[in-house]
Amino acid sequence: MAEYQHGSMEVTEQARTFSSFIGMSVWFGGLTVLTVFFLAMTFAAHVGWMIALIITTIVGILMGVALGLKANWYATVIGFAAVSFFSAIIAGLVGSLL
Repeated sequence: MAEYQHGSMEVTEQARTFSSFIGMSVWFGGLTVLTVFFLAMTFAAHVGWMIALIITTIVGILMGVALGLKANWYATVIGFAAVSFFSAIIAGLVGSLL
């Protein structure tokens, strides 16, 4: 049996896995915070959904800057804002037809 030597094990895969786990945790935590923030402003603070959406998008961008996130974070935040905006416009148009 070989002698144990402290610090001799290759840990690059474990380090990469841990880094990915932390990155995904920051992502999903940030998206959860933005979702709760938007819903709280819309339903609890009675801010209009458009103003809440704009504020949430700005907060998401500032959060990305503060956490040093990459461009895909900003694309996701802006993409969610665009989908929310166009969904509300379509819902309004369908509602006005009925």
